[in-house]
Formats: sequence, C-alpha cells, structure tokens
Amino acid sequence: MGSICEHTFEVEDNKNPGYSLVEYDLYAKLGLTIRKNLKTNEYEIIKIKTKEVQHRSKDIYEIVRIANELEGQENTKVECDFLCRRK
Repeated sequence: MGSICEHTFEVEDNKNPGYSLVEYDLYAKLGLTIRKNLKTNEYEIIKIKTKEVQHRSKDIYEIVRIANELEGQENTKVECDFLCRRK
C-alpha cells in the first residue's frame, strides 16, 4: 500500500508553474496521476498523457478515496512520516 502526504505536494514544478513538482501515479493501466494545483489549492486526478482533469478536490482524503475507487482497492492512504512533519 502506498502512502502520500499533503506536504509532498507543496513544492512547485519549475517546468509547469502553478502545479506540484510531485505527482503520484495510480495503476499504470489507468494512465492517471494525482497532483496539486497550487493556484486553486485543489488536488487533481489527471490523465497523464493529456493532462485533462478527471477529478478534483480541496481535500486530500477525498482525492485518495476517489483514486482507490478508480483502482478498485485500497491501494493508497494519507500518512505523514516523522521527517515530513519536521519540515
């Protein structure tokens, strides 16, 4: 099971301003990833190839719930580790 933390999405991508540098890919067969739109403060599930937004939410727990639903199992959870909390 993978874990993601809201803090990992705070750094902006210099090549794609306004969006998080970190993306979290779902099952490869889905062709989807989670990123954060830093302008709107929303997490997005987008198509990797087209960058088309499929789902969005201001709540990371909601976006993870949707991701798990799309994958058909509980593959991802929201969790911050000790190092993350120190930042």
